[in-house]
Amino acid sequence: MLMRGSWRRGFAALAVTTGLAVAPSAPAAAAVTGWTQVSAGSWHTCAVRSDATLWCWGANDSGQLGVGDTAARQVPTQVGGAAWASVDTGLDHTCALKTDGIRYCWGRNTDGQLGLGDTTNRDAPRRIIGEAAWLSVSATTYATCGIRTDATLWCWGRNTDGQLGIGDTTGRTRPAQVGTQANWAMVSTAENMACALKTDGTRYCWGANNTGQLGIGDRTGRTAPRRVVGEPAWRTITNGYPTGCGIRIDGTLWCWGDNSWFQLGTGDAAATDRLTPVMVSSRTSWTRVAMATGGRHACGQAAGVRYCWGLGAPGLGVGDLATRTTPSAVFDGPWTGLSAGFSHTCGIRNTHLYCWGAGAMLGLVDDDDDDDDDAVTPVLIAA
Repeated sequence: MLMRGSWRRGFAALAVTTGLAVAPSAPAAAAVTGWTQVSAGSWHTCAVRSDATLWCWGANDSGQLGVGDTAARQVPTQVGGAAWASVDTGLDHTCALKTDGIRYCWGRNTDGQLGLGDTTNRDAPRRIIGEAAWLSVSATTYATCGIRTDATLWCWGRNTDGQLGIGDTTGRTRPAQVGTQANWAMVSTAENMACALKTDGTRYCWGANNTGQLGIGDRTGRTAPRRVVGEPAWRTITNGYPTGCGIRIDGTLWCWGDNSWFQLGTGDAAATDRLTPVMVSSRTSWTRVAMATGGRHACGQAAGVRYCWGLGAPGLGVGDLATRTTPSAVFDGPWTGLSAGFSHTCGIRNTHLYCWGAGAMLGLVDDDDDDDDDAVTPVLIAA
């Protein structure tokens, strides 16, 4: 794993800020445009362009970049041909969908997280012939979930905490259906838990729950989907270990679970876990939210402005390394994409791709061991 820079040496001396920061100026635009979707993993990033090509960069020790080897890349490198629709990155594996809904996965497969029926790593995209088409996939540490075009929900990989949602703790190397319902709309996975929304906006969560990351009012884990009866409907959700956030249909933003790094964004003076969703600010214009895979920071968008909060090192994109207990502005949009990795974040603005945080995952051509490639403001990514 690419673990570099002083942000890893300790966080005790970091400043904590509660107010909104002044949004830094946007970096100058460059000729590289056409980005439509981005996914920031723990130590690598992948993104899709408008020509349906797929590009990945960062760590590659398990072949998670899908470029046919295990050498890291510091700049976006094309994966396969074209016809890619979407991509999602986990710890060190990646899954992507083609425009026809066919699922490809690659990278680490020690727990069957590629869903190929075995535990062999792959360094290039691999599919299962004859598998039904998919609508979306969500990759996490050692497991993956996805929704098929018939609105059924399936999960595979490690299951030590019931994170597959299939009623037991036995891992699966092929997709296993979660329940029998065919009305699932979206799913978001984290290290050992997951949450999903049904088409009516009801939220279901399952897996580990030691810090209340399921947001159901207790700390008891679940091996099957569990909902809170009477909870208002949700528009979208996101999970990072061990914290979750979501936007309700009224445009309000809510977070729950672990708050050790103030990643709930509630302005708490003490890092207090929340077992049920708590509202983040009074805004009713939230449209996007992304929780970091490591659960230490989060970013969201409201009224076209990008905000981030939580652990400040190695950079929330607000110009310094201070930890934020409430959302702080990065800079104005319009933004059309957002994804938070373990220690870096990426977003799409006017089809340009920007990333900030740990430089080794930014695609910056700088391989020394200092901190000048850890970006505290958004950096324009070129290929």
